[in-house]
Amino acid sequence: MRKGTNAQRNTVFGGLRMKFVALNMACVAVVVALAFSAICVFDWKQDTAEVQHAIASSIDAAQGQRGHGDKPTGDDPGAAAPAPSDADATDAAPQAAAEADQADVPDQASDAGAAAPKIGGGQGQTIPVAVYTLTDAGDAIETSPAGTADIDDELLDQALSRIANADDGTGAFNDLGLFFEKRTCGNATYIAFADADSAAGWKSLALTLAGVAAAVLAAFFVISLFFSRWALRPVEQAWRSQRQFIADASHELKTPITVILADASIALEHPERTIESQRQWIEGIQDEGQRMQGLVEDMLSLAKHDAAEASEHADMGKQREDADLASLAQRAVLQFEAVAFERGVDVDADAPGPVALRCVRSDIERVCGILIDNACKYAGDGGRVLVRVRREGKHAELSVHNTGEPIPAESLPHVFDRFWRADQARTSGAGGYGLGLSIARSIVEEHGGTLSVASSKAEGTTFTARFPLKK
Repeated sequence: MRKGTNAQRNTVFGGLRMKFVALNMACVAVVVALAFSAICVFDWKQDTAEVQHAIASSIDAAQGQRGHGDKPTGDDPGAAAPAPSDADATDAAPQAAAEADQADVPDQASDAGAAAPKIGGGQGQTIPVAVYTLTDAGDAIETSPAGTADIDDELLDQALSRIANADDGTGAFNDLGLFFEKRTCGNATYIAFADADSAAGWKSLALTLAGVAAAVLAAFFVISLFFSRWALRPVEQAWRSQRQFIADASHELKTPITVILADASIALEHPERTIESQRQWIEGIQDEGQRMQGLVEDMLSLAKHDAAEASEHADMGKQREDADLASLAQRAVLQFEAVAFERGVDVDADAPGPVALRCVRSDIERVCGILIDNACKYAGDGGRVLVRVRREGKHAELSVHNTGEPIPAESLPHVFDRFWRADQARTSGAGGYGLGLSIARSIVEEHGGTLSVASSKAEGTTFTARFPLKK
């Protein structure tokens, strides 16, 4: 049975943990995907803007070259040159030689330099731009400044066929891998092309971010597994406590129910007998019924206090009032004097002065009664119970001390567990269901206090309840 319960518990909480992890992973994956996608889109827009700027700058440079070339320079090959005089020829000879030397420099540099980058290859870190001027016949004349780029004839023909009759503006031919701009200035029409790969840096960035995202999700998966166990641990403990509570309650109820059924069966076997002759069985039914009533009341009380702890209204409709803890403790001592006398126990109270407390009076009276009753049970014949009330700093302290056999050290952590009772030697003849101390602790915690226990052979056993004082 226990193996089946453990398997069921593992299955239930294993499923909850997986749902918790899956939900967290889904949320994180969506956030990471949106964030990294936004970064890639921003990078693509920035690269596209840079390409468009490079295209516009190249057209501006081509316009500047054309405007400079339109100025009269006297170098028109169609114009007749005046015949130089002998003096001019003599003076011009050295100058002509120097100009010839200078004219050879760009030729040499052009021969020695690298070829202009081809658009479509995504080469280098600069943005290659090819600028063309359209003639009236629809032909394209290259006017790229300093030959910054070149474009294949076939690719150029395809692009020109699309853009020749189009309006001025910018755009892209995705299938050709080109960005373009068409601009008409006066009688001249300029067309510039740039490689689409110049704005494709986002692709490598996306691959990098995908790797980062995978690493982040893997790390978060491990973290989620750890936190899922940590987050569900209180739920698992509550679930285990509830099942234990039900099992213990069922066990406690089984005995009185069995006795009641047995006594009723015996009484029914002889219907001809009088009630007086059946008194033994009827009294047994009554006693066990009262025991069941007490147990059910205790369980309902615990359920109410549990609900109060989970509710915003801690007192579940109960009104708190000003009370004197010392008076409540002394009244409880008086109520138990007769019980203590029957058990041969001496009960004393030590409450030198009033201690004001804002509380639910009936609940605090019940705490005092539970602690004193528990102390009287275990003080032993000729034992002593001492109830003290003190003001300790900002707290009111109620302590109930009893002599007798101490609580074993290994049992101290379980004293306030529901249905827990100490070893047989300590509980022999004491009765009870093991719910009193659990109820007392719930009440104390509802009032913002704490209930603790200390026990040793030399000092005896002391339960101490600490409440915050009235403000």
